[in-house]
Amino acid sequence: MISWHNAPDYRHKGYAYVPDVAHEDEEGIRKAGHYVIHAATGDKKTISGPSYRWLTEEEFTTRIDNMIGEET
Repeated sequence: MISWHNAPDYRHKGYAYVPDVAHEDEEGIRKAGHYVIHAATGDKKTISGPSYRWLTEEEFTTRIDNMIGEET
């Protein structure tokens, strides 16, 4: 189960992965929110990800590489 205590700490190309428990229902089932923060600017962006687990490091780096490619 996702928890604030087991959230990963990934960094790639100036971005840090900042996952959050976005919602917990009445049965205790938690949904994940996936965010990145750019270290130099502090800009926070939402990124896509699975609803019920954190991103893997490979999924995170792929999303950052794709996001950077779209910005250039």
